[in-house]
Amino acid sequence: MLGFYHLRSRNAATKNLEPFPARDAWKRYLDYLMYGVAFFAPFALVPQILQLYTTKSAEGLSLPTWLLFIVIHILWGTYGAVHNDKHILFASILMALFNGVIVIGVLLY
Repeated sequence: MLGFYHLRSRNAATKNLEPFPARDAWKRYLDYLMYGVAFFAPFALVPQILQLYTTKSAEGLSLPTWLLFIVIHILWGTYGAVHNDKHILFASILMALFNGVIVIGVLLY
């Protein structure tokens, strides 16, 4: 019985969601723009990685912060997998990997 309740409440909660891609041109543009954001956002970490490994100095980098980022992106990746959202899953995996590269650099230097 609880399983059916969950399905019915989820169905009721999602009735007001717009289709993907959206019917409105502006929202549809935003939908497709977010594909690019999901792909390119992880690459914002590349300058930090390059600086870390070229200077061989982790000065100013906080290990707990980068470890927390890894945990956060693993949780987002899990969310993306559970909800079958490939964009969230892809971006989260890349972010967790890049954050892991930074953590390794912090531990090395």
